Amino acid sequence: MKWLYAILLVIIVVIAYGCSYDKAENDDIIPPSKVTMTPHKCDPGDPGCAYTDRNNGIDAYPAGGNLTYNWMKIQWNDTPLQKDGDIHHIEVWRYYLSTATDTNFYFVVEIPFTPDSSTYYDKFIGYEEPVIQKTWSYFIIPFDEAGNFTKSDTVSYRLIEVPGLQAPADNGTFSVNDSIEFSWSGSGYTYRILFFDTGHNLIYSENTDDSSIKLSEIEDFTPIPGISYIWRIDAFLTEENAEGSESDERIINFTQ
Repeated sequence: MKWLYAILLVIIVVIAYGCSYDKAENDDIIPPSKVTMTPHKCDPGDPGCAYTDRNNGIDAYPAGGNLTYNWMKIQWNDTPLQKDGDIHHIEVWRYYLSTATDTNFYFVVEIPFTPDSSTYYDKFIGYEEPVIQKTWSYFIIPFDEAGNFTKSDTVSYRLIEVPGLQAPADNGTFSVNDSIEFSWSGSGYTYRILFFDTGHNLIYSENTDDSSIKLSEIEDFTPIPGISYIWRIDAFLTEENAEGSESDERIINFTQ
């Protein structure tokens, strides 16, 4: 009988501990700290822009493959959540206005909270309508261990038609003296050709209203023999607004 009493005692202790834990959770009525989303700061190549594709806030992001639209990169400051110390997960939401009064909300994803991981790439999985020519707005909702939550502020960005790269082919090799023409599909936008080193540091950029540009026409950019560059085309309606798109990236190699 003693062993039976011992088992009952253990069960009672476990139940009591579990109840006290639940009570502690229920007693926590303090919601998570409010999070600030990062608006679109600027784009590589903008005058005075000190940000990169990695930290410039909400922005179009190349989807790769044969997709005709960009993904959306969103970012936020998670420092307040780290200080809270009890964040469990984060919900990501997006919406757009189809009319002045009709708002279309979409739950995107639930992600576990990971400190210093405050960037998410929305691939629009499951969304079957056109993604471009819409201004997308995003907010997140952090939840703590007790189920309390707080909605962040909102950031927005408009996705437009993606420039489709035509020439030169990816990973092509050319002499620095060759006549090379960079071309892409699209019209009606301001385009920016960007050259990065293989570490993705911006080397040079130039704007044009055309859908092609010759290497000889690009001012102040002289490729170095033996060096490879990453290049892409960005598109804008106006540089001042949070709207645009980015082409896929290609590599171009130069010899003497």
